[in-house]
Amino acid sequence: MKQTAGLPLLVVLLLLTAGIQYGRVALFIEEGPPTVFIGESDGIWVELGEGFLQPGIHQFIDETALCDVIQMTLGVGDSARCLKIFSDRPLASGEYFSIQAEDVEIIDVNRGWMTADRRMVLAIPLQPQTMTSDDWQALPGIGPKLAAAIELDRQKNGDFRSLADLERVPGIGSGRLSAWRKYFLE
Repeated sequence: MKQTAGLPLLVVLLLLTAGIQYGRVALFIEEGPPTVFIGESDGIWVELGEGFLQPGIHQFIDETALCDVIQMTLGVGDSARCLKIFSDRPLASGEYFSIQAEDVEIIDVNRGWMTADRRMVLAIPLQPQTMTSDDWQALPGIGPKLAAAIELDRQKNGDFRSLADLERVPGIGSGRLSAWRKYFLE
């Protein structure tokens, strides 16, 4: 029995039609929102650490104070008492908090800054006067020796008021500063 060329051609046409149809469907499937979206917003990014029920990086609206965060996240204390204990200064993007509490009584609050690598990922400008040796090493081109030189210069000559003040550190010139400018507020 002799097979005609029609059957293999029919199979190829069916496969081609199915491929085009399913490929077209796959091209028009809408994706959901990205898992992580970091863009401009009206909020601030704050990291909650030890003592909070849901530690991690959270976004709050501008003008939120630490007392508000504690009440929102823990439901601890009344407003008047909270304001006497904690500063009502608004939070700044990039701050880090941890608390120690016994039952519903807050004993201690630690306030600091997120690590530089976290602030860089969240597009929060770095501030040279608040950076540690580890923070400096998060920048491209800085190793332990240069980070130590930056720290030593800050101890001898005082804080860096701007990014340009870093030029006083041996090994840092305009080329490095221009590469780092995008990470700092100017």
